[in-house]
Amino acid sequence: MIYAQPQGENAIGELQFQLKKASDAKWYRRLKIVQLSMTGMSVPQLSQHFEVCKATIRSYIKAYNQGSIEALKPKKPTGRPPKVGQLTQDDWNQILSQTPDQYEKLQTDSRQWTMALLVRYAKEYMDQEVRLQTIAAALKRCKFRTGRSKLRVGSPDPDYQVKRERVEQFRSLPPRGN
Repeated sequence: MIYAQPQGENAIGELQFQLKKASDAKWYRRLKIVQLSMTGMSVPQLSQHFEVCKATIRSYIKAYNQGSIEALKPKKPTGRPPKVGQLTQDDWNQILSQTPDQYEKLQTDSRQWTMALLVRYAKEYMDQEVRLQTIAAALKRCKFRTGRSKLRVGSPDPDYQVKRERVEQFRSLPPRGN
């Protein structure tokens, strides 16, 4: 039988601390399996209790015995990186701050962004062939809402923002009496 062995003099205290601060259910389960294994619970009992296969239980215990809690942590997931996933919220703000008609390669008169236009933007400016769902997921990841668009007033004039701010300043001034 294989059982988890405490690694060092304060290993049990560290394990309990990690259990208390664990917020991820899978991480908590790994820690709990190791803790119960230290108390003498066997691999078949742990497998039945947590409804996890015996090989998984053994791999958690072996990882802990070889490298303590650090070795027990899950590895970074593998897989292909997202095509437009590297764009941050600031990047999206910069792209969406201009209207689509301001991008020459898009060849559109539209002043409102659509998912189809964002797909064309990715193809023309980022050299990425993506689908609508990919754009929607990337926007969602950056906390952008997708749905009915709001009418945005924009202008190709580079000083438009400065002029707009001046108008807002004049509106905020108190009225003058005659």
